[in-house]
Amino acid sequence: MAPKDNLSFSPDRLVTLAQILDAKAHLPNAIRHTPLLPLARDSAEVDREKLYLKCENLQVTGAFKIRAVFNRMRHLTAEERARGVVLASSGNFAQGFAFAGKTLGAPITVVMLDATSPYKIAGTEEYGAEVYLCGTDALARQPTVERLAIERGMTAVDTWEDPPFTAGHGTIGHEIMSDLPDVEQVLVPVSSGGVAGGIAAAVKLLNPKVRIVGVQPEGANAAYLSRRAGEPVAIDHWQSIADGLSARRPGEYPFRHLQAFLDDIVLVSETDIARAFRTILLRAKMLGEPAGVTAAAGFLAGKVDTSLKTVAALTGGNLTESTARTLLDMAAAAD
Repeated sequence: MAPKDNLSFSPDRLVTLAQILDAKAHLPNAIRHTPLLPLARDSAEVDREKLYLKCENLQVTGAFKIRAVFNRMRHLTAEERARGVVLASSGNFAQGFAFAGKTLGAPITVVMLDATSPYKIAGTEEYGAEVYLCGTDALARQPTVERLAIERGMTAVDTWEDPPFTAGHGTIGHEIMSDLPDVEQVLVPVSSGGVAGGIAAAVKLLNPKVRIVGVQPEGANAAYLSRRAGEPVAIDHWQSIADGLSARRPGEYPFRHLQAFLDDIVLVSETDIARAFRTILLRAKMLGEPAGVTAAAGFLAGKVDTSLKTVAALTGGNLTESTARTLLDMAAAAD
């Protein structure tokens, strides 16, 4: 169903609360309203927790992006869906589009980096999508998407710059506010800026007093540097175990939302990420991929105000057994 005129998207305008609510209303039944789980770091914090996890690792396909995928697919014409969609992804968007493509009968091709987790590649292919590897440069992914779209007659989707994605991500923020109205701080991982901008928009539009903080790895700090420069800038070198936060430059459209709605961006170390993974696994009994636990790492490493009632987006749980072992070894080595 096409959106009403007052719900139409424009790259020149930030997403509105009405667009986020519309996205939420049209999510298919397969999309889960994921729980908020209190996290006590030790027995003394039980029943007095300050940190809650928004468990999108329990979402269908194991990550948050499926929400935005269905919102974007809803804004394609029947002809565009029939011709198929090509997009770039580090893994979780790939699985989301693959699942949606299988559900809606739309062919899906996903452009990925050579270093993408084999687990995520396999998960994408299991849903019937094609994976097209494009080398090692993350900035080359979208040009490859545009080329394949022309060659194959498919619809090119830009997961960074298409406004319906941001509104779809915003449904997570809406659920956070619905389930914990007295939340004081929300932590979001930042890569291209899409999920961070979408969650922040929803939360701030519902309650401007809530503090929103983005969290990035020290070796993947493009949005951190961009915020200080006042415009999107690219980093020359990217290195982090959080492969899902692989953007070497934030998107133009998401960055406008980061500037409008984020109160700050903080950085965490690789050790912080590993320790957060271990704490979430052992204390919350939740499995989170490195990118998925990065927001919580900001709280657990003391990089934000830990006196505030806080929700951290646990954005995904798609990782290999070897990565889980590496994270546990890193945390143990740092003790």
